[in-house]
Amino acid sequence: MQEHALKIGREEDMIRFYAAGWLLASALLLVPTYGGAEEPGYGAVEVQTDLVSNYIWRGQDVMAIYARQKGEQYSANSGAWTLQPSVTWIAPTGGFFVNIWGSFALEGREDVDSDQRIQTGPGGAFVGNSSWFDPGLSAAIAAAGPNANTAPISAYTALPGMYPEQNGTRRVDELDVTIGYEMDSTIGVIGFGLIHYAYSSPLVKSNYGNLNGYYGNEAYVTYSPAFLRQLTFSYYSELTNIWQYIQIGYADTYGINDALSLDYGISAAYSIYDQVHGMNDVTATLGVSYQVGNGSFMISYNASYRPELKLYEWLYDGDAYNSLPVWVDGGSTGLDGRVSDPSRTQGIVNDYIINTVTTQIQNQTGNANYTYTPRMKIPRFVHYVKFGYKYLIE
Repeated sequence: MQEHALKIGREEDMIRFYAAGWLLASALLLVPTYGGAEEPGYGAVEVQTDLVSNYIWRGQDVMAIYARQKGEQYSANSGAWTLQPSVTWIAPTGGFFVNIWGSFALEGREDVDSDQRIQTGPGGAFVGNSSWFDPGLSAAIAAAGPNANTAPISAYTALPGMYPEQNGTRRVDELDVTIGYEMDSTIGVIGFGLIHYAYSSPLVKSNYGNLNGYYGNEAYVTYSPAFLRQLTFSYYSELTNIWQYIQIGYADTYGINDALSLDYGISAAYSIYDQVHGMNDVTATLGVSYQVGNGSFMISYNASYRPELKLYEWLYDGDAYNSLPVWVDGGSTGLDGRVSDPSRTQGIVNDYIINTVTTQIQNQTGNANYTYTPRMKIPRFVHYVKFGYKYLIE
């Protein structure tokens, strides 16, 4: 097992090495002689490569899976370093564009046995003293009768053992395609299009929130008024679940000199889901960019405040949205902003503590349905740092 862990560590080091090399090589190969930066024109291709310290999307900590893998509390930056390349083609006719964007985790890509239990499958409960063999087998033999030559064998997933949980960060690798149109008019800039969110690996068909392998297809409309083009109103609607994300944002650039500029922006958004809605996130970004010809180096700090934690519950435990007094049985609802704490719910010691507390409370209260689960508050703030390089090919 130690050799396997060392192998995984070496593989992750190599992935980070190649990613850094790709970022540096793309920058060195594409840097031309110094000149003023250019805006994308019709018939242009824009290539961008970003390296982020965590994958935060609309306030959602996509890499929270990494905290579960490590058995750590969810925090403001519990995610893994991630490579996010993109290519945008702008049609020669103007307005129409196609963008392909990817996200690939650089740390913790392999599944890890984080609960350290003897179990019959990933994420399963401890088999206990009486569950080493399929308990349904003896019942099946008895049901067959004394004169039967054979007995039906009930389905059994696997023999008890140590199994890695579905917590590898490659399960949230992503590849998105956007087809859109943008036009500048006397009333402002109007844009609309379709976004297809797809996983790039068959491993991620499960274990991202409660989506069960489906990520989404989304339609959007944006508008920037002519009198203040830095201001943008955006409306996104998921086409299958009819989830909606409504955002107002302001972003601008302040030129320090011909090459160096200060980039800043702030946005606020409201989300509507099937059973819950509210203020989703307030996100701010501050960065600098250095332009060389058609290329630009960028670094920025990005932070999101999450006013209503109930909108993020589905990313963690997926508790039901109701007002039932489930706390009586040690439960939690999707409205309380509390989720199980990975640092206190995984591992042999934590299992012992949880079982001991559960047994004591059951005996003292007479409530056989009670189960103790250590919980924590979902972090209200999440943040990350981004390093990037962008180049325009005309």
